[in-house]
Amino acid sequence: MSTEIRVGDVYFNLGDDDGNPSSGEIATERRVLETAEDHPHTETLPVLADPAADRLDPDLMQRRADVDEKHRRVVEFLERNGYDAAILGRAESVSWFTAGGELRQNLGSSERASALVFVTRQSRAILTDNVQSPRIFEEEVAGLGFHLKERPWHEPVEANVAALSRSKKVVTDTHGLGLAVDQDGLGELRLALTRLERQRLRELGRTMTLCVEATCRNFHPGETEADLAGHLAHRMLREGVTPVDLCVANDDRARRYRQPTFKSVPIERMATITAVGRRHGQCAAVTRIVSFGPVPKAVQEALAVAAMVDATAIYFSRPGQSVAEVFRRVRRIYEKFGHPHEWTLATQGAIIGYRPVERPLLPETSFPLRSHVPVRWTPSVGPARSEDTIVVDERGFEVVTEAQRWPKLEVMVKGFPLPRPGILER
Repeated sequence: MSTEIRVGDVYFNLGDDDGNPSSGEIATERRVLETAEDHPHTETLPVLADPAADRLDPDLMQRRADVDEKHRRVVEFLERNGYDAAILGRAESVSWFTAGGELRQNLGSSERASALVFVTRQSRAILTDNVQSPRIFEEEVAGLGFHLKERPWHEPVEANVAALSRSKKVVTDTHGLGLAVDQDGLGELRLALTRLERQRLRELGRTMTLCVEATCRNFHPGETEADLAGHLAHRMLREGVTPVDLCVANDDRARRYRQPTFKSVPIERMATITAVGRRHGQCAAVTRIVSFGPVPKAVQEALAVAAMVDATAIYFSRPGQSVAEVFRRVRRIYEKFGHPHEWTLATQGAIIGYRPVERPLLPETSFPLRSHVPVRWTPSVGPARSEDTIVVDERGFEVVTEAQRWPKLEVMVKGFPLPRPGILER
């Protein structure tokens, strides 16, 4: 078995990095490309909640079941660690617990939410002020089983927290409340996707892909990186997706900088677009490259190596596999093709979720990957970068940002096809 890739007339043969595949690899290979059965047939956008709606509405019942599942996870955490209650205050934690409620303080907020969630074994409550409470209870958490602990807007939330925490051992993910803080422990509860979250991520991934690829197909030579970022942000916002991070670089800046922001620099020949978008609190990331005219051979070859690294990382991202072991295989691909130091020049990936980076994927990370955990691998070689959002699954992996109307590279890992996005020539 070997790892192979063909890009135009360029043919790469990786060879076998570990000899023959193990029996475990053979057993899992047959199912590595299988994905979940409940793929969406149509796209859905966030719908404004009707506070007077029938509480038996199917969508609401699905959200209520999701909140109940989150509540169970928090209660299990409390029991394992000897706490009586938890207070969730970070924006990503509150969105997670409320099944996608939009409770951030502002569009780009990544710290404390506009409300706190107080969770005990028996109940859950929203702690907020009289300005926020009408919208939150009518548009974000109606029918989801939350109590309200309201305060005047001019009074600090700490008084509410102190009253509710009296005679209790309380843990929080937010600093400044005078309580025990366990941000990592509580954050780990949101890594594995629920059924609702996985469906939403599929829909978000497809929307993100269509937005990025449409932007690549429809801009004109001479437009600036900022123009492209504006076109893309417009498409995303129309679909209810908040742009969290937009990186647009022409061929020169993509070669010099591994994580460029967008500038007022004209694009004459090539552009690389990386976008992270958020909807229902969840994030997805995607990268695409577009060229006016034929792609230089050096760029083709660079993307070929990046694509092989990407495909290898995706293939071995399986439940129980440690990040360090996947990273070992990633580094070996770089080494075999004469780029042993490329991985040191840019981050190589992360667990993605309610934050663009829930956990970075580092060379010595012993953390084992688990089912239903979303991952973004981001290998790059020179100006070329390969990136999609996937979900690790016991039945294989699922690429939620799979290329749509887009050229693909023919990549083989251990004899199995793992197509990666190529470069669109216009």
